[in-house]
Amino acid sequence: MAATSTDRLRELAENDEIEIETRRDPKSPLHRVTIWIVPTEHGVYVRSYKGKRGRWYQEALANPIVTIRLGRRKVTARAEPEHNPDVIRAVNAAYRKKYGERWPDDTQAMLKRSLMPTTLRLTPL
Repeated sequence: MAATSTDRLRELAENDEIEIETRRDPKSPLHRVTIWIVPTEHGVYVRSYKGKRGRWYQEALANPIVTIRLGRRKVTARAEPEHNPDVIRAVNAAYRKKYGERWPDDTQAMLKRSLMPTTLRLTPL
């Protein structure tokens, strides 16, 4: 049985770092940056380390169709803001579990209250 887009996205989310490709609109130049990604029981999530001023984050809000990529493997997804506090807590726990031991300082930075609103759920297309 062939892997679904959801399976491929979850598989990519198991890696420490992936690339996200964004565009301000469909005709704008492609922007690619390396970010962290976490799988949870609620779905797969990303968060902007630079907060609301992060370029990829602003572009994903303006044009929510993004590509998650690792080498040649890629999945197109819709990036949507997550507002549910319970889900955001689960995302925080996933960041802590996945990155906390290896990169404790960077992980703490990702858990700042000011970054919580930049949590985006990725839904494969």
